[in-house]
Amino acid sequence: MNSYSNSNSIIWKSEYNIHNFKIDKEHQKLFTIAREAMSISKLKDDDKVKIRLKDVISKLFDYVGTHFANEQKYMAQIDYPELSSHKLLHKNMLDMLTTLISELNNLELHDIEKSLNDFIEEYFIRHIVLEDKKIQLWNTSLSDLKKNFGWKDIYSVGDKKIDAEHKKLFDIAEEAFTEVELEERTAKIKEVLTELYAYMKSHFKHEELFMQEMNYPSLEEHKVLHLNIIEKINTFVKQLPNMDESLFEKELAKIIDIALVHHIIQEDRKIISWSKSNTQN
Repeated sequence: MNSYSNSNSIIWKSEYNIHNFKIDKEHQKLFTIAREAMSISKLKDDDKVKIRLKDVISKLFDYVGTHFANEQKYMAQIDYPELSSHKLLHKNMLDMLTTLISELNNLELHDIEKSLNDFIEEYFIRHIVLEDKKIQLWNTSLSDLKKNFGWKDIYSVGDKKIDAEHKKLFDIAEEAFTEVELEERTAKIKEVLTELYAYMKSHFKHEELFMQEMNYPSLEEHKVLHLNIIEKINTFVKQLPNMDESLFEKELAKIIDIALVHHIIQEDRKIISWSKSNTQN
């Protein structure tokens, strides 16, 4: 397991909230069960421990299934347009847990721990931040989106320079929500997006240099994530002429509050965590 990826990541954090009380409580319950499984996986490797672990992972599987059913019912109630694709993501995650349960007896405990951690961090947390937040954005009024948009202290990765640049990205994007005269609106949006695009590319270059200087092991993978976010902005700009104002603002919020926030709280924190752990050693 990577030194920056460990069981400490199996902790519910406030930034994982999608601000739907029932769904958030169910997500928290899933984290509790996952942490229970992780604690068992650290015990002595014997058959009794594996039996206990299989029981807990089966409990996780059952609760994940229940949660997904509830979430799909909610999506249907609000006529969520991406329901079908979201259901497929749910099926894939359940299939992963089914495979893990079936292979449990043939795996060493450290392999089981790694599989569990990967499932929670790379799939479940990613699913919450990237996909489940889209559901709530769909069901949130534009006025509430504008009111809640912006940098929050919980997005801090613990590095002053990187945090300052992240905050600047939010400040630039927030300008797009500033009320201006209708005839000035198009020019204002173009100006904001141009500045956001330029600053984002500059920030990513600084971040990549930082990773390179400390020999960060996942530098190339992180560069790909940067390219993906830049591509999202490019696609967004190309769609802009055919987009009405309310849709534009929701899509911009989606790019920033989903793609960029996820990148900050999941990927950029790994950099700082790795840097601190390797500086101390």
